[in-house]
Amino acid sequence: MDKIKQMWKSIYYLVYTEGFNILSIDEEDSEVWLTHESKKVVKRFIHKAPTHQEVDFDFEKTTDHLSSLIDSIGFSFEQLDTYYLTDKDIDFTEFNHYKRPKIRYYALSSVEDFEKVSSHIITKQQIKRSKTTAVTTYKNKLLNASFIDSFMLKFSPVTYFLVAINVIVWLSLVLIFNQVAQINLVDYGGLVHFNVVHGEWYRLLTSMFLHADFTHLIMNVFSLIIFGKLIEDALGSIKMFIIYLVSGLFAGLVSLSIDTVSISIGASGAIFGLIGAFIVYLFTRKNINKQFVLQTFIGIAIISLLALFISNVNHFAHLGGFIGGAILMYIIYKWMEHDKFKMHYIIAFIVLIIILVFIIFSRQQHYIYDELTKEAMNNGDFNSAETMIKQIKEKNFESDETYILSGLIVANNTSLDEAILEWERGLKIFPQSPKLNYQLALGYRAKDDYDKANKFINQSIKQDKNNEHYKALKKEITAFRS
Repeated sequence: MDKIKQMWKSIYYLVYTEGFNILSIDEEDSEVWLTHESKKVVKRFIHKAPTHQEVDFDFEKTTDHLSSLIDSIGFSFEQLDTYYLTDKDIDFTEFNHYKRPKIRYYALSSVEDFEKVSSHIITKQQIKRSKTTAVTTYKNKLLNASFIDSFMLKFSPVTYFLVAINVIVWLSLVLIFNQVAQINLVDYGGLVHFNVVHGEWYRLLTSMFLHADFTHLIMNVFSLIIFGKLIEDALGSIKMFIIYLVSGLFAGLVSLSIDTVSISIGASGAIFGLIGAFIVYLFTRKNINKQFVLQTFIGIAIISLLALFISNVNHFAHLGGFIGGAILMYIIYKWMEHDKFKMHYIIAFIVLIIILVFIIFSRQQHYIYDELTKEAMNNGDFNSAETMIKQIKEKNFESDETYILSGLIVANNTSLDEAILEWERGLKIFPQSPKLNYQLALGYRAKDDYDKANKFINQSIKQDKNNEHYKALKKEITAFRS
């Protein structure tokens, strides 16, 4: 076994599978340092067979100058693993330091030893099974990769998982359910203020995985791959998933607190959460790479500009997601820094969520189902309108407008007498509705029953004295009665 090749192979998969970064390489490539800030782990590979005295000296030097080492690395690590490439099986147990930070030494003399450089199951399998290539191949991929290649090549399981879910859901709606119409988006989990205040909070989650069309899907998948991989590489899979999910939910709450009319769908709120988190992450770094920051902001600007050309974009959700992601990243940063006020930040974020929920419930309801029914009727699709009315009644979402529309459908499909019965049923449920009284007045006027028409129009005017339509009908009925 060529231990040098095996070392670079191990380094390669630690970088591209787990997200480690190369901190430094000495001139002779005999010592390589890797760091992983979110895991707070540092790994060091040394190409030499050490003596007992050399390991002892290294241990003393590390512990005595720990603060300087932390400053040079750039973050307070909790684990430092040193690996020596040697032909001898050496026992380093006496040098292992189990207090924080943990300092441990290992000998790499066999393939099995190299497998132990990581506990990550995929990294271990890659080190064990993948074909070992030339050292220069690994080094070129690691050291000469462009800005884009450096993170696009890295293994990002959560990003790929989220992309797969979004694609699968869209294909299911298109191929299995034939189309993605507006009415279907409500049925399949679109975010609607009316439904949420009636208890359907799950829509905050389901709406994040729905897309209006192929262009909408591709734009979000493209953005998710870029910023998902950036955040997952920077913070790790779990933190990235938390930011994506929570900022997406937060985006939905902000949207609902402002817009009570629209049907909101798409992953863009969560994606803007990743963007907000990444910007905060950049500015919490001690040494900011100006070129990296510039390229990142160019990417954000392009994504934002492209979003302007997509119809029906929910900018409130974008803003909410961005703010939510930025707040979450700041909380995570303070948590990782063991800030004494970290719980205060979490509590403040929870209080902000409670305030948004209070605002959502204080907003006037917009009966979107009635609107969709009316739209179907205007398009001459009375079958869809009738189906929608049945759904409204099954869910107990009806309003006085629901019964007016239901009666009009009945009048179209059966008779005016049946329609009048439907409007009267509605009036029993909504006795103070001027609209239903007006509709009944119109119905009885059409039947030339002006006494009953007068009775109902009087009720309409009593409940809404300033409505010009009611006054006009009153004059008409009075003229026919005289």
